Amino acid sequence: MTTDKNWFDPNTYIDLMKENDLTKMFDTAKFPGVDTEMLTEAQKKNVQAIVDANRVASEGYQALFKKQVEILQSGVSDMSEAMKEAATQPMSVEGYEKRMEMAKAHFEKSLGVFNELSEAARKANEDAMSIIQARFSEGVEEMKQLASTSMTAMKDTPMASKPIAA
Repeated sequence: MTTDKNWFDPNTYIDLMKENDLTKMFDTAKFPGVDTEMLTEAQKKNVQAIVDANRVASEGYQALFKKQVEILQSGVSDMSEAMKEAATQPMSVEGYEKRMEMAKAHFEKSLGVFNELSEAARKANEDAMSIIQARFSEGVEEMKQLASTSMTAMKDTPMASKPIAA
């Protein structure tokens, strides 16, 4: 079974939330002391945090991809120039040493590029994860507050003071 939804697009999740309005789930059932608006708002914030994290990660990886293309183009150009230069060098000890120096310089440049790319990928992941971590911390505080207000409201309801009949 195939689907037309693009699960890598944050708007897909927003549309899904609109189609399956979670607020309707709480319309019929009222729980004493439970702030359903707060729960709904928390879920909206959770989805928004995921959307924001995906956007930040996507932007980071797009920049990484552009950098990879630039590096590839530069590498092909550099290699072409190196091949032309190597072709002009005579087959001698000096020519061999010159080729080895060029190969060493190319290798060191490649290592620097790979380090730069891995750092860019790490930063994209770190930026996205910081959004999720911040929302998680905020969500924990919201749940503490909800639990506190729920417990207080439950103590104040007439049902809470009645003993349970066996």
